[in-house]
Amino acid sequence: MIGPKDDTPLDQLASALAGDAGQAWKDMAEFPGYKRTIWRDNAKLHVRRYMPDARVECLPAGWDGKDGVCFIRKR
Repeated sequence: MIGPKDDTPLDQLASALAGDAGQAWKDMAEFPGYKRTIWRDNAKLHVRRYMPDARVECLPAGWDGKDGVCFIRKR
């Protein structure tokens, strides 16, 4: 599994996890992005379990209701 650098986008890890499971990130809908949301949640769990020196920080949601971009940051 990839080891993120500081300020790695969460989607990079989510995409890698999905790819490991045989699912193509680029084929998943961006909005509302239900499948992408599931993989983002899996990526957050991965960070909590396997990267104790990191945390996930997300920017606020946009005016259009889309979630803000999340980053993996080292403590």
